[in-house]
Formats: sequence, C-alpha cells, structure tokens
Amino acid sequence: MTGNNVRGIAVVDVGATNSKIVLFDSAGKPLAERKMASRHGSGPPFLHLDPKPLIAFCAKHLPELDAVLPIDVIVPSAHGAAIACLAEDGSLALPVMDYMAEPPPEIIDAYRKVEPPFSEVFGPLLPMALTHGMQLFWEEEAFPEDFAKVKTILPWIQYVSYLLSGKAVIEVASMSCQSQLMDVRDNSFSSLARLRGWDKLFAPWAKAWEVTGTLKEEFRDGRFRGRGDVLAGIHDSSANYLRYLAGGRKHFTLLSTGTWIIGFDTDTGITELDPKRDTVTNTDIWGKPVACCRFMGGREFEILSRGAAAEAASFKALADILSQESFALPSFTDSGGPMPGTGNKGLVRGPAPASEEERATLAALYCALMVDRSLAAVKSKGDIIVDGPFAKNPVFLSCLAALRPKQKVLASQLRDGTTQGAMVLALMSEDGKLPELALSLDRVDPKAPAMMARYAAKWRALAAEQND
Repeated sequence: MTGNNVRGIAVVDVGATNSKIVLFDSAGKPLAERKMASRHGSGPPFLHLDPKPLIAFCAKHLPELDAVLPIDVIVPSAHGAAIACLAEDGSLALPVMDYMAEPPPEIIDAYRKVEPPFSEVFGPLLPMALTHGMQLFWEEEAFPEDFAKVKTILPWIQYVSYLLSGKAVIEVASMSCQSQLMDVRDNSFSSLARLRGWDKLFAPWAKAWEVTGTLKEEFRDGRFRGRGDVLAGIHDSSANYLRYLAGGRKHFTLLSTGTWIIGFDTDTGITELDPKRDTVTNTDIWGKPVACCRFMGGREFEILSRGAAAEAASFKALADILSQESFALPSFTDSGGPMPGTGNKGLVRGPAPASEEERATLAALYCALMVDRSLAAVKSKGDIIVDGPFAKNPVFLSCLAALRPKQKVLASQLRDGTTQGAMVLALMSEDGKLPELALSLDRVDPKAPAMMARYAAKWRALAAEQND
C-alpha cells in the first residue's frame, strides 16, 4: 500500500474483549473512535466468536466516520488466536472457535501424537484452544461432516478483511503467531498442515499492507466518500511491534502489555529459545521470525491484586513490602511463563498485603519480577520499551528498571500502540518501506536498586524451592 493520496485511515481492531474502529488522518493522528463489546457464543458445537455484531457495527460506523474524513484505507487488526473455515459459498462451514474453548482430553491426547516439534514451529501447544493447529484438528476429528465442507481456511484477522471486502487471503505474521501451522524457519506450511492436507485449503498469500479489495456496498450506506481500499491486515501484537520499528528503533525489546505481556526482541536468535520458559517466535510482516517471551501479566495482576486498581500502587507500600519481605511466588494462572512448573501454584509468603494499596503494589512488583525472568529467557540486552497499560504503572516501571540496571527502561506515551501500528500499514510504500513516525518515550528511574536486588535474589530462590 502506498501512503500517497491517503486522506482518512480506519483501523478496524477486533479484540477478544472489545472491538473498535479508530479514524486517523494521513499524518497518523487519531481523530475519532467507536467501540463495542466483542460477542462470544457459548455453543453448540463449542465456544465461538460471533461476527454478526461486528458486521452491524462496521456498517453503522464506517460511513459515520467517513463523514468526518473520507476513508481511503481500511486496516483490519485482530488477536491471533482464532481461525475461520469457509464453505464453497463463502459462508462459515463451522463457527469461528473461541480460544477459550476447552478441547476434550481425548482430542488433546490425539493431537499430541501429531504435534510438530518446537524446532520447526517455535511455539508449544498452548492451553485451551489457543493454538490454531489444535482448533483445526478438533474440528476435523469431532465434526468430520462439517469439516468436509471446508474449501478455504484463513486466520481470524484476514476473515475480518474478508467480511469487509469479500476477498479471502492469508498473511505471514497472522499465520505464524504460535499457530503450529507454519515452519518458522522458511515460512512454509508445517509438517502438521501438510500431513492433514490443510495446506491445500489455505487462501492465497498477501502482504499485510497489500490492498486485497474494496469495501463492500453494505458498509457504504450510499454516502461513502473515500476509496475504501481494504488491506490484508495484521496480528495485533505484531502491529504493536511495527509501530516502534516505524519510530526508527533498531535494537530493543518491546513489552506489549495487557492481558498478556509479550516481549519482542530484535536481536535474539530463534535457536536460543527455550519452550519450557515460554519463549516463542512471532514473524514480522516481512517474514522474519522475531524471538518473543510471554507472561500472562495482566491476568495475574488481576488475580493477585484481587481487583485493586493499578493506580492504587504506591512507592510507600513498595518500601514496606520490600523491607517486611512479603513475597508473591509464581504462578497465578496455569501458564508458568518464564518459571516452568509453577502453573497455578501461586501464593503469598510472608506478611499478606493488608489494603488495596498493598495488593496493587505487590502485584506490580510480582509482575516486574516475572517480566525480568522473561527478559532473561530471551537474553534481552537493548533498551526495554513498555507499551500499553503497564506503561502507566510507575511502580511496575521503577521495579523493572531496578531489576535490569544495565538496560534503559522506556515508557511509551502512545495511547494505543496496537491500533497505531496497524495504521502504519496504510502509510507504507508498495515495496514494504515504513514511514517515519515520531515516538514519545520517557526514561524510567529505578527505585531502591540495592534493596530490589537482594529481594529479587531471595524471591528467585523461594520460587525455585516452591517448584521443587
């Protein structure tokens, strides 16, 4: 896609919890936003995503936003953990499975026997239905008559693009986000995809920034002024990473924070990754694998803080927690993240937090300790950029800076790096060159580094002891 002659850019960002359309001008400035709750269906045949409210939402708000500024480019962005199976007439042959769906034990056991090796796909089998390969396997094994009708497979991200334009494509970043469908080493289909014959069902390839079609009439309402070019689109976390590349950063680790804290490191080789410590790859939009680390930070913060607001954390409470040695030990979800074997073993040792302020502070400190271990797992050495909700948590940021004294910790002032990154696609040249977009990053000062180092050493020893 060329950035020339672009007036308005609409990013259709479809998240697991909320979906939104954000209107940008050609300089990348956000002008307006519309938001809705994402719809989930309970089944049968399984938990699934309901695209009908999204269609109605886009039909209502795209013409409305086009009236603010003519929309020449529409960029789909979505979470990467879902896949759509189309019948010959373009309808869904099966509902789009929700990643929260729980595969039956016998399906998991059978999948384990055909699962491709980590050295090929650089992503282990994840809990629930978070892995694309598991979703397709479950559907094919449990619902063979419905699956036999499948003529085209595409990621949820590109399914959103398909809903808007009617053109089905697949894109490398979307296909390679721990899906077990791609051989990450050379961007070919995985041994699993070839074994099952799925490789013959995938839609044609397109670049993320490529125009794949134009907005269908049902979304124009007879009064649409812009061109309505629809791009192939991008995986949301990969979009976040793209925004910092467009900001001219070269050697860094991006922490994209939210329900998950996902680290993208520009320099670590994929052969150094350890699946036991939840290090994996994403693939960027040019087809280059990027070493990543993961930790379900936002979710664990919620559990540990018992609903306390992140803003309640304070440096006074931090000083008390460090001195009295209250330890939150991993992990508070079934994913141990960088601390293998700790899933669902989380507990507090020492004096328990007595107030909302202390709960929020202990949760921020715990998340910083876990992120430090994730960064160690990918051998992070460059600047650390924190994007998203945790970039607004001073206690988390200062603890992380104290734990990584040889690296700069920088807090991003972007309001939404994911949506901003998706917008970048509309400003790229046809040969894949990025625009140059300024970044606003604040240097974080560490708090009590000597005390933090002693506390962290004891925390790691206690966590290891707990795992044993």
